Amino acid sequence: MLEPTRAVESGPPPDVDRQGRRLLIVGAIAMVFLVMIGYVVAGAAAAGGPVGRADAALRATFDHQDRVVASLSENPFKNLDFKSNTPDIATAKTALAAYEHRLASATALVTTDRAALQRISLDLHGSILTLPERAAIDRDHRRVDAALAGLASARDGLAILEKESAFAAPFLDALAGFLALGNATDLAGVQAQLPGTGASLQMAVDLAKPPAVPAELGPMLTAMQQAVTDLRAMVAAAQANDQAAFSTASAALDADVKAMTGFDQTALDQADQLRFQPMIDSYNSQMKIAAGG
Repeated sequence: MLEPTRAVESGPPPDVDRQGRRLLIVGAIAMVFLVMIGYVVAGAAAAGGPVGRADAALRATFDHQDRVVASLSENPFKNLDFKSNTPDIATAKTALAAYEHRLASATALVTTDRAALQRISLDLHGSILTLPERAAIDRDHRRVDAALAGLASARDGLAILEKESAFAAPFLDALAGFLALGNATDLAGVQAQLPGTGASLQMAVDLAKPPAVPAELGPMLTAMQQAVTDLRAMVAAAQANDQAAFSTASAALDADVKAMTGFDQTALDQADQLRFQPMIDSYNSQMKIAAGG
């Protein structure tokens, strides 16, 4: 008997089947590469915004560096000779007003730069998309952090200088009052000048708190306060026709004048430099790091 015919199995030939599988594998690999390329491109695009903004903010900060250092280095009393019998108070007050304007401008720049960099610092934390650009983002993050540290030092120094300049205005008024007292030709003139001079001096003393004003200025302020007290005693003694009291007050006033004219201005200047130089050095060194140095 004839055996029944076996059915032929349907399907592609073996070589065709293997070729199809190879195409699928190649297609899958190509798809993976496309996804990876898309991820890298998307990451670069996502990182490009914060990195670009960081560079712009840092450049603006560097552009302001010279003005900030100049304000930190400036001494509001540098043109005033404390030992002079005729200090130019009017010129000193004009110079103080110009100095305060520069100081306010530098403070505004530091405030603006800090705010911009603080916003950028948050942006530089990144996301999963920015992982391919992590090295560049981390580099800029370090630069931004360094700039922020430098600006913090500058901010602290400028804040002290603002308090020092606030003290300077009534102090100059008190010095002008002392000049007027020295130029008074009679008892009535001295008596009329004392209240205003004493008020300006007291305002200056109230503002002369470290670190705003160096302790080295203390002896000068103490001598000035004592001089006002002794002048009041002289006026009272003269009005009472008390010669002994007048002589005592006059001798005390002579000692006050010697203390004021013997004031060591060099020590004051050195104390100012010791206060501000570390902040200036910190600011400059951090800016150098921020610039990539």
